[in-house]
Amino acid sequence: MTYADLTEVSLNHTLTPRARAAALMTRATQLAFAALLFTSPWMLQWLDVQRRVEPVFAGYTDFFVYPSDLFLGLTVGLGLLRPFVEGPRFKRGPWYFFFPLVALVALGLASTLVSVDPALTLYHSVRLLFFFGLYLALVNTPLRAEWVAVPLALAVLIQSSVAILQFAKQASIGLQALGELSLNPAETGLGILRYDDVRILRAYGLTDHPNLLGGFIAFALVYILGYYLHPAHGRARYLFLAPLALGIVALFFTFSRSAELAFGIAAALMVLALLRDQATRRLRTRDVGIAVALCALLLILPVVGNQRLLAQRVGLANAFVENFNEARSLGERDELMESANRIFYQRQLLGVGNGALALGMFYLDNEFPRDQYFIQPAHLVVLDVAAEFGILGGFVWFWLMLAPLAVMWQKRAGLMSNAWCAAIAAAVVVTLVVGLFDYYTWFWQSGRIWQWSAWGLFAAVFANPAVSTNNAIELHRDE
Repeated sequence: MTYADLTEVSLNHTLTPRARAAALMTRATQLAFAALLFTSPWMLQWLDVQRRVEPVFAGYTDFFVYPSDLFLGLTVGLGLLRPFVEGPRFKRGPWYFFFPLVALVALGLASTLVSVDPALTLYHSVRLLFFFGLYLALVNTPLRAEWVAVPLALAVLIQSSVAILQFAKQASIGLQALGELSLNPAETGLGILRYDDVRILRAYGLTDHPNLLGGFIAFALVYILGYYLHPAHGRARYLFLAPLALGIVALFFTFSRSAELAFGIAAALMVLALLRDQATRRLRTRDVGIAVALCALLLILPVVGNQRLLAQRVGLANAFVENFNEARSLGERDELMESANRIFYQRQLLGVGNGALALGMFYLDNEFPRDQYFIQPAHLVVLDVAAEFGILGGFVWFWLMLAPLAVMWQKRAGLMSNAWCAAIAAAVVVTLVVGLFDYYTWFWQSGRIWQWSAWGLFAAVFANPAVSTNNAIELHRDE
């Protein structure tokens, strides 16, 4: 439905006022969700209700209001109201998502009663309820691929441009008004790489951490790649080569192993699935070749100029032991995992409360070497959920990890025939892989947007029985 179509609907007096209102609400929901995706990497804070517990980082104790909260609220409110205005039956999505997500929200609210910080847990549980609303809004709102791919492509262009300039300058570039952090590799507490006595700043973009930027780019690029590889999108799809190539370079400069691995796995699976379709293999092989050649060409200078850093990140020359920065990072991750395990062992039944794992470590775990490492959740989401919600919560999250994979296999014909369908599946793979090595898809606002959006889009598309039977299906289209 184009803008002209919407205007025509609004002015067409043969339609009932209810139908006109439903059409306007549909477009408003789509715009709000597009704005949510576009603003998702930014961690600007409109409000910070300080509740500091030193030495725990404020991000684990304070209450925040972000600009993306505005668009989250609009998407949820309009998206849930629209089906009741339009008249059709409200959709809850496939059972393998709906009931586990209901259980997750219920466990979060229940954990308030046993939390080490009930107010903090209530804050995070209300947020969890809003993200469940986002999932339902996406299941009930018709969305063409453009509503996802275009805002993500624009955000990638902006974030990647800033990130590349930051890495080249090895400092911030003066965009503090837009949320850029003050970056100086000589200062402690920043994401840096180190060899000999040289400290190298990793790319931040306009996010709070290189890993967050890497996660966003990995999440966005699979949708961008899927849009580009879908022939039905016409010649305009070749414009998406620009954010794809620029995003690949910026992803490299984040040096985020989890994000790079997640994108590599998801993109490889998506391309392999699409190339199995004989009817479109020649066209897709050409398009994939163009994208690979362009990205490889742009990566030559970054890779050649940063061979020592690349070798360090993959552990060559015993870097994981001999390089101070890498050894400390891996040691910190091990200590956080052990601490989260100790917390889980102490609170197996109900956990320490939604969002309260860092405080649980501070209050309950005297073995954690807090004089050496920062207190934060473990870099494994399923363990964090189990420690915060108890063993049942851990099983629920484990189910949410595996169920989409089973559905992908069952409906693999749709993955082979439709590039956008494959991209939606690949985004779920990205969040799954990232969750094995980092925790932002569970705890931080940006990561939650990506995780729950991936689930909602997946549920909306893969609940359609035609995904596995009709190669020509236009998935989740505007009505």
